[in-house]
Amino acid sequence: MAVGKPQRGEVWSVDLDPTVGSEIQKVRPAVVVNAHVLDLLPVRIVVPLTSWQPRFKGRTNAVFVRATAQNGLERDSAADVIQVRCVSVDRFRAKKGVVEPAALEEIVAGIVVAVDYQP
Repeated sequence: MAVGKPQRGEVWSVDLDPTVGSEIQKVRPAVVVNAHVLDLLPVRIVVPLTSWQPRFKGRTNAVFVRATAQNGLERDSAADVIQVRCVSVDRFRAKKGVVEPAALEEIVAGIVVAVDYQP
């Protein structure tokens, strides 16, 4: 179980197994995106990260996240906004860092595009 309470904008190692079908799997970094008002619940909304690949450029579902000392990522990554999930805090393993505010905004904007939200 995670030490501390995962907060919006933080990057954590999250155990996404077991999975079914094409769901993103294994322990991997994920960005917490839920609003702070939901922090009392024992679940968090996360967007999993995967290693960046040049073929992701231009894909709507892949938001580029540069590896920095602040976010704790070991390599440049893609936030896969189509794989957004709500997971128990029991799946969180270790905090890696915090994404820059601009990166968090891009990830959230990617979710808006993925669900075709039109106010």
